[in-house]
Amino acid sequence: MRAYKQQDLKRLDHSVLLLCLIVLTCTIVYPCARLLLEALSDWQWDTIRGRAGRLAIFNTIWMSLASVFTSCVVGTLVAFVVTRYRFPGRNALAALAYLPFALPPLVGTLSFFYLISSVGFIPRMMQEWLGFDSFSINGPVAVLLIHTYSFSVYFYAMVSASLESMDVSQLEVARTLGASKAKVFWNVTIPHLKPALMGASLLSFMTSAASFSAPYFFGDDFPYLSVEIYNERSQFNNGGAMTLSVVLGIVSLLGLVLFRSKHSPGATGTKGTPRVIASPSGKLLTGLIAWACMLLLLTPHLNIVYLSLVNHREWQDEVFPTIFTLENYTSLFQDASTFKPIRNSSWMSAFAVLGCLLIGLPGSYLIGRQRIGGRLVNLLIMLPWALPGTVVAMNLIIAFNDPDLPKSMQLYNTVALLPLAYFVRFIPLLTRMATVSVSQFDGTLIEAGQTLGASRGYCFRRVVVPLLAPSLLAATALVFASCLGEFVATILLYTPSNLPIGIQIFQQWRGSGLGSAFAYSVFLILLVTITLYATTRQKKS
Repeated sequence: MRAYKQQDLKRLDHSVLLLCLIVLTCTIVYPCARLLLEALSDWQWDTIRGRAGRLAIFNTIWMSLASVFTSCVVGTLVAFVVTRYRFPGRNALAALAYLPFALPPLVGTLSFFYLISSVGFIPRMMQEWLGFDSFSINGPVAVLLIHTYSFSVYFYAMVSASLESMDVSQLEVARTLGASKAKVFWNVTIPHLKPALMGASLLSFMTSAASFSAPYFFGDDFPYLSVEIYNERSQFNNGGAMTLSVVLGIVSLLGLVLFRSKHSPGATGTKGTPRVIASPSGKLLTGLIAWACMLLLLTPHLNIVYLSLVNHREWQDEVFPTIFTLENYTSLFQDASTFKPIRNSSWMSAFAVLGCLLIGLPGSYLIGRQRIGGRLVNLLIMLPWALPGTVVAMNLIIAFNDPDLPKSMQLYNTVALLPLAYFVRFIPLLTRMATVSVSQFDGTLIEAGQTLGASRGYCFRRVVVPLLAPSLLAATALVFASCLGEFVATILLYTPSNLPIGIQIFQQWRGSGLGSAFAYSVFLILLVTITLYATTRQKKS
């Protein structure tokens, strides 16, 4: 009987492995290989050697490294303060520090554009109140500022979790043995935090290299690889776009070499009690700093809501608009077609999530339970995580724009290509989260249920599903929110028939629909916030 079960289990493993390999080969391996071969056959050295190409490569590398440094300083500092000290506003700051997660890249960049660019509130105030004629923040400074705001949350989240798992008795022992605070920090605390710091650095580097919105809005004289790929593609220069895509892929993979950590986190211990700031002056100072940080975190969100209520036709030279209207919102309800971008984004994100579940769950089973082919499946699934969204989009364009393919696989300029891009981009996220739950699942529970006479299906419904459901629902919500806010690959792959909300915001902003663009942005923030809130609720349950 046991031999029969083992044979049955092997048959299941082989079936799951075959399914994963077929799907991942068609959607990930084939597009990557096809782009690489096409790029090598039509390689354009002039695109790289030209001024824009050379500067784009240099700017992308140094901006990614600078973004890692500034995000590390800001995020780690906030994590230390929130974790180690108790002060007025601490709990609120700890919660609001995750706000950048709820701000899609396009919407966040749009908000910063109306805060710090030449048409923004801050330059208007500097000009009106202090007499500065041409004050504005543009170019690399603006890009770095936006990246720091967006990516410091990676360091905050990972360092906070690492600090909370740190055994404070190690610090006490080191101090008792005569080590100075600085020596304890560098020899005890930093080694414990190294996996978290390296993981956050890798995320920040790769996300910065893939950044599109900030360089596009603020980089008029600051060439960036992702923007140059879009420009080459817009000018129908596929050879140049493919060449730059390969270069951007190499730059992104550089992050794996620089920030790969071979250290695992130390053992968990007692967190310790946060130090209470007792002095009145200390409480006042830390409270003011905490509320100032919360205001900075909220400013981009509040700015979008504020601008969505402005009558932009009447806003001319005033520093702050004085005429407000609800027409920006009511106009969205007057025509059913105005909600089409929201519906498009919702159903495409839902289909992408469904695809991630259908392949990510079997993949996480092979990886988490260390079944045959699990390492290969893990490598294939994680490959898109190392590729920027622009490169993923170019992979799909080149792979599925081939007349020699069967007609059912000629997906270019169809509504199917964009959900496929979402699937490719975010299946690593769902798979990694699901793998953690699967690897921690005790398989003897199923054997016990079957021993007591229950069928395999009954054990799956009543044992497996209830135990894995919370983390899987959280992963599903996070992937859905990520798909809603995706813009980098979307701008290269959308069609008029599946116009998503991000492209609608972009087109309204570039046209004459400023108010509608901000109203759509508020809707997008709400959708993302609701799904992320569902994620946190599932984690707590």
